[in-house]
Amino acid sequence: MIYLYGDSFVENEKAVYLGMHDHERWYQMLSKNLDKEHVNHGKCGEGPAETLAKFHRHYEQEGFGTNPKFVFVLSSTYRIPWTWLEGTTNSEKNPNNKRSRKDSIDPSSAYQDWMAKREGNPELAEYYYTPEEEFSVTSLYESMWDEFDHQNLKNVTYLHALSKLNNWPMIVFRVWGMTPNPFSRIYKEELFDFTILNDDLFHFYSIPLFEHSKKEWSDEIIHHAGMINHFTHRNHIVLSNIMTNHFNKTDLPTKFHEHFIRDVESGKNRHDPDPNKLVDFIYE
Repeated sequence: MIYLYGDSFVENEKAVYLGMHDHERWYQMLSKNLDKEHVNHGKCGEGPAETLAKFHRHYEQEGFGTNPKFVFVLSSTYRIPWTWLEGTTNSEKNPNNKRSRKDSIDPSSAYQDWMAKREGNPELAEYYYTPEEEFSVTSLYESMWDEFDHQNLKNVTYLHALSKLNNWPMIVFRVWGMTPNPFSRIYKEELFDFTILNDDLFHFYSIPLFEHSKKEWSDEIIHHAGMINHFTHRNHIVLSNIMTNHFNKTDLPTKFHEHFIRDVESGKNRHDPDPNKLVDFIYE
């Protein structure tokens, strides 16, 4: 069995939610390539704290059976599952009638709403923070930003240790690197080249997946349309190839296709069921 953990790069989200026609996805391709079924524990908006808490429950219940393989996609460590967001409706305290994050996706994604206001784009936020909530969130982030920025590197080494401890084949990705972060510190990521951990059992893919996702676009600044797991079909194939190469010791192509989506015709068409209204492709 192949066990998958992560955020929207992993979850088997319905294509209709994204205004896309469905297509075969990287985890379905991986199952075919390995001739193994998969269990998808991915969830949109989920941060590493929730991802690993979920994994720990399964691990401590010894629920993986024999000869498991693992894929982890570690999202932003700033995505915290705030317990005080769970079940909140905001209907009484919200003067702008913003819906609660619990009404849309996982509460940990309230980080995006906090960021939207911090970056001067409050109209993009879905969740309304009271002044007390905003103070609490900002205080934690400002106190712990250096820890958060390094946390996924620590998570990688932790998963590497568990891979070795249990003799589990495993591949680990990150969605974002150490920058940018809300406090604008620039890191020298070359000092943290954890590909030194890679061997036949464990593989850390060092390039953040978001870097590949945004480069599908001719203009990387407009990478805002909803693709299935943030990739078009051709790059789902590439992503599955990377995993297959690690698990099966194959040599499938791993170069991502870049700059082939030209533009979004209109913002209002992002969720139109007709994919031709979503994007224009530059066909090779």
